[in-house]
Amino acid sequence: MSDQHGRGDRRQGPGSPQGGRRGMIGISRIHDSEDYELVHPRCVLQRRSDYEEGLTLWKEGDPEGARDALRFALEGCGDNLWVHVALGRIALEWDEDFSLARGHFGYAFELVERALPRSFSGRLPRKIPGNKPFFEAAEGLAACYEGLGKKGEAMRIRTQAERLGRSQS
Repeated sequence: MSDQHGRGDRRQGPGSPQGGRRGMIGISRIHDSEDYELVHPRCVLQRRSDYEEGLTLWKEGDPEGARDALRFALEGCGDNLWVHVALGRIALEWDEDFSLARGHFGYAFELVERALPRSFSGRLPRKIPGNKPFFEAAEGLAACYEGLGKKGEAMRIRTQAERLGRSQS
């Protein structure tokens, strides 16, 4: 089986095919480093056109149409970080609904937390495309907590994301 980058299935931890339900997020170590990339389920690519349609509709000023397209994408791929981030952004930026946005951003953040082993000490560099939606989810989640008056939670989320994305010393 190949991942979306054609490198073969190198997922590790709870997100691996042997470690949990099919379609979960996993991690892949980048050769000769302590850096890792999130490995997304195949369904992310299979639902990409629905995701892109949702983004187009949102940019055109149709948040309801965008939500419908994005929800359809989730029906076939519930662990799609990009879709949860987009739905979170629509809820936050269009509706100013901190609770709904927190649900989407929080779920995406949680999916990545579950993919990482408890003792994970590697890095998830922001610059790696597969890792970007995690950091977008963290930023959105922190903004939601701030909007809800939970500054301590916002700081905890930002600290955790910074620790995972820390740059080389």
